[in-house]
Amino acid sequence: METSASYQSYISSMQNYQTTQGRKNYQEPFANKFEEIYNQAQDADINLKNAKDFLQNLSSAELHTLQKYSGLAQAIDVDVISAEGAYNLLMHDNEQYDFNNDGIAEVGISKHMLPIPTTMPVDVRDAYIKAMNSLDDKDKLMSMMLTFDMGHLQSQLEGTPYKPKTVDYDYLSSRVDSILNPKPPAFTSEKTKESIRAFWEAFEASYTGDKTKTQETQEDSAVAKFLNDLTTKGAAKFLADFNMEKIQAKIDEFRKKLEEQMGDSPQAVQEIEKMIEDYTKQLLEELQESLDSGKEEKPGTADAIIKSILKMKVDNPAKPLEELLSS
Repeated sequence: METSASYQSYISSMQNYQTTQGRKNYQEPFANKFEEIYNQAQDADINLKNAKDFLQNLSSAELHTLQKYSGLAQAIDVDVISAEGAYNLLMHDNEQYDFNNDGIAEVGISKHMLPIPTTMPVDVRDAYIKAMNSLDDKDKLMSMMLTFDMGHLQSQLEGTPYKPKTVDYDYLSSRVDSILNPKPPAFTSEKTKESIRAFWEAFEASYTGDKTKTQETQEDSAVAKFLNDLTTKGAAKFLADFNMEKIQAKIDEFRKKLEEQMGDSPQAVQEIEKMIEDYTKQLLEELQESLDSGKEEKPGTADAIIKSILKMKVDNPAKPLEELLSS
């Protein structure tokens, strides 16, 4: 097993994380055979360097067990998976990890978000796990939207490398507030609000760290840069029609509907993630079209006024996120 300090710290906390009953029920028929393979992997001192070699020596029946236990739709082709994908196939759910720090955990060829981000500080992580364990499956699945990293959207939109965001207390607090108090035209259903309130009450009761807001969080810093970029890209129409919160609200609402309709089986989760990815790309394409179709604004037009206001806000003490959402 991998022995880096960050990985060991993460899985130490994850041993306490309770997965949904739906996931447990799905894996149960394959659990005994999986444990046999898992124990063989541990005896072989499995790690990122030798995981693929280990898989190459397994029988087709054993690979089938890994496929079913992990909830993969297609048979495992060892030649096409990464070292991370190979290693995570041989681990329990709470031992899987994002080793290349791209915000996504590879399991075989599948890519999915971990239930607990690897960038979450230890004190926040432990309180988060305790809070999630106190929820029923419906509220737990709904609350997972809180850790979605908007940096993925921003990196795709700007065509820049993804930079992992620290999912700390400030980040969670901001996400909770945006869901419980959405700014029009964003909307949050009452069922979603109930789930998020249940999580936040449990989290606040468990978290003992510093709850003081910093003057400028990493979220604000990222948005400040985004604001600056927008002022130079002819993006007034983008600000008027699509801001980051509106995009996130659309994605959250879409995810909620899919989870209510499709459930939480491994196959459903994998299909939901693919549908979310496609929907995100659709939104980004719409945004890009709005940027590409923008023309030089004439003085006095609404777009020109918005851009002028943005330029005037350089010395404004208001927080960048507030500036963007109030535009």
